[in-house]
Amino acid sequence: MIDNLTLYKFFLEVAKSGSISGAARRLYVTQPAVSSGVAQLEGALGVKLFFRTSRGINLTPEGELLYDYVGAALTYLEAGEDKLRDIGGLNSGVLRVGASDMTLKYFLLDYIENFNREYPHVKLSITNNPTPQTLKALKNGLIDFCVISEPVELDSELESFPVKSIHDIVVCANTEQYAPLFDSPVDLDTLSRYPMIMLDRATSTRGYIESHLRAFGAPDSLLEPAVELAQSDLILQFAMRGIGAAFIVEDFARQAIAEGKLREVMLKKPLPPRRFLLAHLKKIPLSAASKKFVAAISADIKHHDDEAELDGE
Repeated sequence: MIDNLTLYKFFLEVAKSGSISGAARRLYVTQPAVSSGVAQLEGALGVKLFFRTSRGINLTPEGELLYDYVGAALTYLEAGEDKLRDIGGLNSGVLRVGASDMTLKYFLLDYIENFNREYPHVKLSITNNPTPQTLKALKNGLIDFCVISEPVELDSELESFPVKSIHDIVVCANTEQYAPLFDSPVDLDTLSRYPMIMLDRATSTRGYIESHLRAFGAPDSLLEPAVELAQSDLILQFAMRGIGAAFIVEDFARQAIAEGKLREVMLKKPLPPRRFLLAHLKKIPLSAASKKFVAAISADIKHHDDEAELDGE
């Protein structure tokens, strides 16, 4: 076994940043030190871990295999360190969170801001990827917990609980082109006559929308959008420019609707609400920072539930 953990840290940071210079900046060391460390690790293991492309440095198949193990191992070590720090309070440590652009912007960001204000010495490590990649990072030990959106299949390794209800709607620019969609609720056949904008198929949101559209008997043309994008913010920008009608989570479009830049298209068969879920591994205890963060979310949910009960009495 290689007894220099620094080499593995160099390897992990190069893989994350996709460059020697990026890893050096994150680790506060020189680029030659990182290059030398990676070369030493490759020499000791007898394999190439990276190859260069025009876009930067990528993992070889051997590097991808090692990445999963190294990430999990270093996370275990850091979790142990955080447990020890827990004895003296949250004066250091790392909060590792995974989220999609949607769950980050419309749920986690306020909590992150409050946590950073209360515990400024805790380092924040926030990864921003679609739900499938986020779950992979969680299982590989690269993050402590994540907030993801339904639909998602969670296996027995994970524990989860709902944190927010969301609703997918259809919006389009408030222009003459889309005026026929505003008079009354429309069916899916009518909607299919207009260019559509959706998230790409790598996202859980796209899977959710497509599954319900099929269940509602949507024409095939509605399932083949004119524009596919990777981020909800981009969907909003394309819709406001009249490029198409868009499926989007209501929270993203609320301000643009209020300002008159977009209008909601009422559907005869609206999509049912779904949820954001917070998930973490059952067998790996949360770090002190993550435990405090999750506790704040749980307390808010309980408070809101208590208020809802009182309103219903």
